[in-house]
Amino acid sequence: MKILTPILALYFLVLFPTAHLAFPGNRFVYEFWHILYFSLVLTGVLALKHISFQQLGFNKNNIGKSLAIGILFGALPVMAVALLDSLLVKAGLSQSELLAGANLRMPEEMGFNISSTGNIFATLIIPFIDQVFVMGLIVNNLIIKGNKGNTGRVIISGGLLYPLFHFKPSIGNLVLGMLSAGFLKITGSIIAPILVHIGFVIAEILIVFNYPRLISILVFLV
Repeated sequence: MKILTPILALYFLVLFPTAHLAFPGNRFVYEFWHILYFSLVLTGVLALKHISFQQLGFNKNNIGKSLAIGILFGALPVMAVALLDSLLVKAGLSQSELLAGANLRMPEEMGFNISSTGNIFATLIIPFIDQVFVMGLIVNNLIIKGNKGNTGRVIISGGLLYPLFHFKPSIGNLVLGMLSAGFLKITGSIIAPILVHIGFVIAEILIVFNYPRLISILVFLV
C-alpha cells in the first residue's frame, strides 16, 4: 500500500525529531504528539477513501471470538497485579528494604494524571487510536497481508514494531505488540487488540495508584 510510505516517513523522519528538538520541555507535546498524528492520519485516509474500515480491522466476522479473546487476555494483567501484590503481602516481602516506603510515591511525580478525565482518556481513547493506527493500519496492511500463512512471523514483527513506533523499548511494549499482532492475525479484527491494550493500561494505573510497591518489581516492564 503506497500511502503507508509517506505516512511512515513523515512520522519517523520529520515529526519525531521535531517534537523532541523543537519542544524539549513541553510535556504535552512529548507525550501526545504521536496520538495526534495517528488521529489525523486515520481521519485523512478514511475521508479520502484510501483505506476502508474493514482494512483497519473493523470486521463483522468473528466478533464474538474477538470479544472473548480481548476480554480474557485484557483481564489477565489486571488480575495478575492484584494477585502479585497479595503474594508479596502474604510472603512478608511488602515491608522489605526494596519495597519499603513505596506508598510515599506520588503519581504526579511519575508522570501520571490524577484526574478522572485524564485516566479515562488514557484508558479508552489512547488504546483505541493507538491500536487502530499501529495494528489496524500498519501491521494489518504492511505485515499481515504479506504473511498470510505465517502467524509466528506476524507476532514477532508486531512485537518489534510496537515499541519502535513509541520509541520506548520495554518488555511490556514488546509483549503487548506481540499479543496485539497475534490476535489481529487470528481473529481478523482489531477489537481484541484494543481490549487487551485497555487491560494493560488499567493494570498500569492500578500499580501506580493502588499497588505502588509493585513498581520496584515491575519497573523493567514499562
